[in-house]
Amino acid sequence: MKKPSVADGVDGEGWTKLSHGRGERPTLLSTCLAGRALVKIYSLRAGSKIPEDIAAIASRDKTPTALLSAIGGVSKVKIAYFNKRTKKYEEHDFDEELEVTSLIGNVTTKDGMPFVHVHGTFGRRDLSVLGGHVVSATVSPLLELVVTPTANRALRRFDEGVGLNVIYST
Repeated sequence: MKKPSVADGVDGEGWTKLSHGRGERPTLLSTCLAGRALVKIYSLRAGSKIPEDIAAIASRDKTPTALLSAIGGVSKVKIAYFNKRTKKYEEHDFDEELEVTSLIGNVTTKDGMPFVHVHGTFGRRDLSVLGGHVVSATVSPLLELVVTPTANRALRRFDEGVGLNVIYST
């Protein structure tokens, strides 16, 4: 595995493009080798958008598949529950400061582009917890994101029978 370089964006070059004009640029905090994968830890700042900014990181870093995990905070989140009877997500919006107690998911490829699939649990001030499929979220004040690339190839496409974008064999 090669040492990270300017071409990898390690020195901050190109971060402004990642933030899409929202909040501060994501900061690469650390890298390490885990087997053959270069694990990266990012700090996404207030105003960053999930899943868009995670997809932008995967695209810029040319990461077709990866495991994702994160902790931090959000000020707005749209989470959903998949109703298998109707084959539709039931979406719920929360416009409040929430602690991200766990965000877990993956990056795969759909139609040649990074596809981010994450689920999360979010703690309220009264210590109650919300959770589900993360449709969208706005980071506040920050999110510590760990991206672990995988060596396999995982592609997605919509499956009419299931009603979801599923990983399929290539």
